[in-house]
Amino acid sequence: MKIWPMLLLIPAILFARDNGGHELAWLAGCWTTPDNKAREVWVVDMDNSMAGFAVSVRDDSVSFYEVLSINRDENGLLVYTAYPSGQAGTSFVGMEISDNNALFVNAEHDYPQAIRYRRHGQTLSATISMLDGSRENTFDKVACD
Repeated sequence: MKIWPMLLLIPAILFARDNGGHELAWLAGCWTTPDNKAREVWVVDMDNSMAGFAVSVRDDSVSFYEVLSINRDENGLLVYTAYPSGQAGTSFVGMEISDNNALFVNAEHDYPQAIRYRRHGQTLSATISMLDGSRENTFDKVACD
């Protein structure tokens, strides 16, 4: 497995802080699919934004990765931005945020247009879809060991 994409997360880890005050603190941590072929890691940065990284492995090498962030825009809304496999970023605006649920939407994006995270104890579900719920793909993850 190529390790260099995971090295991009080192600054976020080094500058991570106590996440207790962030409304998405429940998302912080390491999450993996049950087969360990995909991982997602989130931390709360010193400026109370969130930084994340997702990686998928196939045949012992990285098949996909993306750098993720959640920041507040000038209107105070949470904005989720994904930079997939080194491409330009795409942003999604937080529409529903609660203690264990977050929905981010970008109606102008080709796919996905909606990204939803739901946490149930030690399980995290990430669902991507079109705004109308079609083309839904759900990725169930558990806390990393």
